[in-house]
Amino acid sequence: MTGPATAKMSARKPVSAKPSSRSGKSSGPGGPCCPIGLGGPSGRRGEAGQAAVLLVLILSVFLLASVAFAIDFGNLWFHRQGVQKAADAACEAGAMDMLYATQGTSLPNMGFTPGVASDCSSSSSATMCTYAKYNGFAPSSGGFNLAGESVGVSWSFPASASVSGVSAASGVSHPFLKVLIEENVKTWFMALLGKSYQAVAASCTCGLLPGAAQAPLIVLNPTKSGALSISGGTHITIAGGPQNSIQINSSSESAFSCSGSGLLDTSSGGPEGTGGNVTITGGPGAAPTCGAASSWSGGSSGVWTGNTAAVSDPYSAVPAIPMQTGPVAATTPVPGYTPTIDPTYGNIKGTWVATGVDSCPNTNPKQHYLTYNSKYGNVYGNCLEFNPGYYPTGINTSSLAGYSSDVVIFQPGIYYLNGNLTVGSSTTIRNAWPATEPSTKGVIFYFISGGPEFSGGSGQPSSYINSVPSYYLNCSGTATPQGMPASLTGNVLTSQCSAGGTYVGSPSTDSFSSSGVRGLLFFLAHSNSFGGTVVGAGATLSFSGAFYFHNSSYLDTLTWDGAGASTTYATGNIVTDQLILSGSGTIQMNLSSSGSTGGAAKIGLFQ
Repeated sequence: MTGPATAKMSARKPVSAKPSSRSGKSSGPGGPCCPIGLGGPSGRRGEAGQAAVLLVLILSVFLLASVAFAIDFGNLWFHRQGVQKAADAACEAGAMDMLYATQGTSLPNMGFTPGVASDCSSSSSATMCTYAKYNGFAPSSGGFNLAGESVGVSWSFPASASVSGVSAASGVSHPFLKVLIEENVKTWFMALLGKSYQAVAASCTCGLLPGAAQAPLIVLNPTKSGALSISGGTHITIAGGPQNSIQINSSSESAFSCSGSGLLDTSSGGPEGTGGNVTITGGPGAAPTCGAASSWSGGSSGVWTGNTAAVSDPYSAVPAIPMQTGPVAATTPVPGYTPTIDPTYGNIKGTWVATGVDSCPNTNPKQHYLTYNSKYGNVYGNCLEFNPGYYPTGINTSSLAGYSSDVVIFQPGIYYLNGNLTVGSSTTIRNAWPATEPSTKGVIFYFISGGPEFSGGSGQPSSYINSVPSYYLNCSGTATPQGMPASLTGNVLTSQCSAGGTYVGSPSTDSFSSSGVRGLLFFLAHSNSFGGTVVGAGATLSFSGAFYFHNSSYLDTLTWDGAGASTTYATGNIVTDQLILSGSGTIQMNLSSSGSTGGAAKIGLFQ
């Protein structure tokens, strides 16, 4: 059985379990080269890498989406930065207009009203709209909306209390401005998710901060020797106010001169009342000796400094007052008297009124004989009253000199004088306060030519003329100003109370403010060259407001000739090209410890 049959059977046995190199087949199911349940090598090779391709596709789509959204968000960030810069610029430009407006500058293209919120759809000419456009964000005609690409610019005026940590400039009704710019930006890849537009917005809050207070006494002439000159026993006393009490802009080494026993007394000046500074662009660098004593008393904290920088004219931006039109209005006269009315200029000679009318302080029952009337008998007047308007030859009360203790009163408003305001030696002048005392609506005298001249003896006390409570000089409150007596006699004038401390009336944009400061009292046109004696020997003048004597060529001179123990009380400031003081009187300038006299506010960006 081991013959051929056995060999035949052996020939049928496989010779090897190794797969053919051509077929690639394994030796059978479960063989060592192929797990159970999978095809052979040719099936695996056809499906290998499919997961990797799918992963690459997913990552590619994610990467492209990320890049796309990055582009959209980058574009939005770019627009957001631009919107913020435009809001900052628009707010600063609007605040600058507000600053000039408080200084009385006329801004016909301002296009908005401080305190009135609005937007560019309603007020397209506003400064904020113009500057938003300059910075690439032209407001849409219909304003901001979410339906399509658009730009909206709006503004409001936050209350001072709502801007934390910031002090507003004093005397400004609406010191803060908030500008909001909104833009609806078109998106590209975000639109795939249904977000075709995205709103971006930015706001800026800015406004007027308190500026460095200027000295209450400034002499502007840039080169004059003796720009401030005192002689005799004249004293200038400044109490309170900013740290700098006196500023002389002249570069001359003798910009200040003195003789006799004259004295600049700033020992009670400054915020703490312990001494104010004297600063001079030129010299002398130290207070000179007048007679046998120093010409200056600076207290414990006052400093005298020469070779300092000149300061700017605090009223340089205040607009001149244009010629008034129409005749001066008439006041109802004392019964039985008919005033003289000029056919062209109206009531420029004044009207006599009785005691108590418009606060007429003269109590003499037979002060000024006027005429005889069949109904009233002898007619007397107690006060000669003037109304605001144009006076072609100025106002002269010297013709009243034959009647002692005459009183002239002035209704609130602007007096435009083409000539002097001459106050006779026997005359006392006061404000007329219709309806209420004291009134925030004072007076301003604008001189196209001439200036104020108070003759010696003007404003002398009289038992028939009621005194004025000193707190009338304030714009608000009933406290007696620092260093003043409780009441004042003689000539007493107060200017208008205003937000910006200039004057109220066209073309000024300043406004009345019972909590503001007294503005300009005497304002000389810059083309006017005046060199008269403002206060003659023996005259008195107490005032609240500002003296502004500045000629374009620095030719205005304010001369003050005091006498005896006469004292001028002032709550305000004096700005002049040259100041000459003589005699033996005293000018007492009393200012609040923190008040800024003639100082300019400054612009600030807060939020």
